[in-house]
Amino acid sequence: MSSLLDSQTVGITLAFALTGILAVSRWKDSPSLPYPPGPAPDPIIGNARAMGSDELERVFAAWGKKYGDVNYVTVVGKPIIVLNSYQAAKDLLEKRSGIYSSRPRMVMLGELMGWGEVLSHQGVGPRFRKHRRIIQDQFSAKQVSQYAHVQRKEAYATLADLGNSPDDLMKHLKRFTAGIILSITYGYTVKDCDDPLVTLADECTTASVSAGPIGSLLCDLVPALKHWPTWAPFSGFKRHALHTRSLVERFFDEPYQWAKARVAEGTAPSCITVDLLETMRTQNEPYRASETLDTTDILHITGVLYAAASDTTCAALKAFMFALLLHPEVFAKAQEEIDQKTGKERLVDFDDRDSLPYFECVMKEVLRWGCSVPLGVPHQLTEDDTYRGYFMPEGATVMFNAWAITRNEELYPEPERFMPERFWGKMDSDAARQVDTVFGFGRRVCPGRAFAESSMFLLVSNIIATMDLTKAVDEAGEPITPPVEYTKSFIRHVVPFKYQLKYRSEKARSIVEQANLLLHG
Repeated sequence: MSSLLDSQTVGITLAFALTGILAVSRWKDSPSLPYPPGPAPDPIIGNARAMGSDELERVFAAWGKKYGDVNYVTVVGKPIIVLNSYQAAKDLLEKRSGIYSSRPRMVMLGELMGWGEVLSHQGVGPRFRKHRRIIQDQFSAKQVSQYAHVQRKEAYATLADLGNSPDDLMKHLKRFTAGIILSITYGYTVKDCDDPLVTLADECTTASVSAGPIGSLLCDLVPALKHWPTWAPFSGFKRHALHTRSLVERFFDEPYQWAKARVAEGTAPSCITVDLLETMRTQNEPYRASETLDTTDILHITGVLYAAASDTTCAALKAFMFALLLHPEVFAKAQEEIDQKTGKERLVDFDDRDSLPYFECVMKEVLRWGCSVPLGVPHQLTEDDTYRGYFMPEGATVMFNAWAITRNEELYPEPERFMPERFWGKMDSDAARQVDTVFGFGRRVCPGRAFAESSMFLLVSNIIATMDLTKAVDEAGEPITPPVEYTKSFIRHVVPFKYQLKYRSEKARSIVEQANLLLHG
């Protein structure tokens, strides 16, 4: 065992040394233009120490203030470009998307954990384009309208669940997001918060994102570490990755097999998986014969939908409820606006959205203030480029700092203050548009954005319409103000907080019960 450990250690040492040699070689062949400015690197390891921070978005933001909005660093010889402004991100990731849309090698998440073939993590190529086109078709404006009945059904069920067990807010939000996506993707109906597929989604996504920011982990930067044995010292990352991989494999396979079995029985409801299975069987248009579907395609197309809704949308909903708890004046103002629209006689529906401008401001501010994915998913530059007189090398990992962009003090005075009024009458302003950073850029922008926003709108507006949310009280009867604290993970979630939630009246309870009766029978 010791000899094997020694050989692994030598291998890792050689990997570091070789990377250092390559870095020196690259430096000797350095271009005539300078690299963007950034902090001075340490010998051999470059800026690895800074990249180990569990609040990397704050580190990057500090670099942006000191060196400018475009920064260049290296980690064991690998170039990383950090974009701390909306303009730089838009110029490169959107306007030059042809060369800035690929993905860097993701050893931890892609190769060890098993997420490498999903749309969000694939490099640009035929499979990426095929998956993107299919998902865009499934979440076009016309298609999203076909999912409204599922969104209503799950939102109304969640309202009833919150009324019956208000202390389980976090569980109910997970059930809501998983319930919608499992229904439209697999035709699967979630029964309760303890549904095995809801539990699986929670365990799988939590394990996946807890490793840290994508592309900045040590094994991403030193790929030889993927071969580090699980019995060796410092192998916790490898054991965690392999445990997560077993969850990821189940995550892809179990709901797919459930839907496939329903197809075989002839009892499958209409859903994305059924549509794709039929397309695979017949290879019908709109997917050309040169882009035929296979089982791997279907597993990863449906799996990425399941993952995104189960985690990112849930994180945004938690931030939404947390913000409303901390700011009762915002809750009261939104409730008054909704009451004026509904007369306290019915639930809010999609057609009401344009008539609720203050609530729209609240939702925009939640996306800005909560910023559930502070650093997005890294891009990769596929050929040498220049920008503002700086050299941008081929192969560089490009990271955009959504957290810093949504805290630009010129656009958002007092950026840590939750203030929906900053968007009042300004929904077409630069400030409002730049919040969209949280959905990504260019060819990598989230295709399910409209669906996610409409789901959030329907649930939270109806929580406000039918319930009262207040701070919990301590033994002395004093309100408890929870601290603003998030998990240290790639997709950050508000840590559990204390609160009080109840129907605002018996009439509100009756409205929710009647709505569920009409939809569920």
